[in-house]
Amino acid sequence: MIEGQGALLQHANLNGADLKGADLKGADLTEADLSGARLRGAKLQGAEFMGANLCGADLREATGLTDDQLEEAIVDEKTHTPSDED
Repeated sequence: MIEGQGALLQHANLNGADLKGADLKGADLTEADLSGARLRGAKLQGAEFMGANLCGADLREATGLTDDQLEEAIVDEKTHTPSDED
């Protein structure tokens, strides 16, 4: 499991990254490119997604992700959120 709690990842290129189950609590992902990233089961409490590209990202089963966090990010119809079923 990736331990990124509190990590500073602003503007990071994480396009298509496998972050399944990663601990990203409190991480700053402002304007990061997470398009197509696999974040299934990631821990996202308090993570900052302002302007982050989550288009096509898989966030199913992620914990701690709020509607407010998603509203700050860029998402599309291919973004899978925790409320999506398999």
